[in-house]
Amino acid sequence: MMKSPFKTAHGTTLKRPLTLVAITLMNGITGYGEIQSFADDQYAPETHAQSLSVVRRLSKDLLTRHFETPFAVATWLANQADQSFAKAAIEMAVWDAYGKQVQQPLWTMLGGQQQQIAVSSVVGMQTNWQQTSHLVNRLNQQGYQRIKIKINQQTDITAIRQLVAEFPQQMFSLDANASWATTDIERLKALDQAGLALIEQPFQSNAWTEHKFAQQQLTQLQLSLDESLNSLADVDYAIANRTTRALTIKQGKLGGIASARQAIMSATQAQLNPWIGGMLGSGLGRAVDLALASLPGANQVPADSAQFDHYFEADIGKNLPYVQQGTLPLPAENGIGVSIDWPTVAKYLVHEPIVYQ
Repeated sequence: MMKSPFKTAHGTTLKRPLTLVAITLMNGITGYGEIQSFADDQYAPETHAQSLSVVRRLSKDLLTRHFETPFAVATWLANQADQSFAKAAIEMAVWDAYGKQVQQPLWTMLGGQQQQIAVSSVVGMQTNWQQTSHLVNRLNQQGYQRIKIKINQQTDITAIRQLVAEFPQQMFSLDANASWATTDIERLKALDQAGLALIEQPFQSNAWTEHKFAQQQLTQLQLSLDESLNSLADVDYAIANRTTRALTIKQGKLGGIASARQAIMSATQAQLNPWIGGMLGSGLGRAVDLALASLPGANQVPADSAQFDHYFEADIGKNLPYVQQGTLPLPAENGIGVSIDWPTVAKYLVHEPIVYQ
């Protein structure tokens, strides 16, 4: 349950569906993942119901197979389904179980190199600009190293410029969620010198050429693809064509942790700016995001990993950390490093567990 309605150009979220996936190894070690797709397909072309159906199908098949590493699981999953969120949920649980088995935290298994991750928070679309300004001021006081503001085509560009000017030491970004028309190039140019770090997905997901043309017209402002990136193949295409200077990396949308890691490495090698976007996930999913942000080159833009109590009434993770000086620490425990708060899970459970054995 969201603390307050979260409004973007795609619509308003009041409740966030999350399905917990558990995988138990032959030695009894259990790992956990989560299905992060949304109830509808307004944001990504995969609904939660579709993800759950694929997870149930693949879970039966997993019982008859043997894998040496999570990378092997990721390779197998890549050829079993097109639904990225479903594959990512299973792979997340495998990484958690494997890390517990080999006694390593996720971030070290991935090759992470820093333990304090710069993080940001998001301001959803408000009923008036005064509310937006108030929330920005509060997040600035809380020390977040970046503040992202959700916008649409009706957003007042002059108001944005004024707000950014009020906080000259604060990093800002905007997220249009594919709501602008491709003819809005002049609006982007008006923001080019405003001091913003980047703007996410101004145009529709299939507007590859338009995004590239717009990026070429901007001297300072980075564009970052999000809705356009729904697989590792999409990321590879964006890199090869240098569509934008930045890429929003979300492991759920790309099919899992291994794909997200590869996307970060490929983008960094191409001297682009990959950074970790958020999915309104639980503490479990946000811990995965932090591990990915620890990879070289992935935290130049602070990750979309706000404090655990920022969006939700309660979290399924126990003893989650608070933001200190705009950073969150990586979990020290093995695997993903988040213990499940089972009483909270029971409180918000809407379906009895489905078990395959």
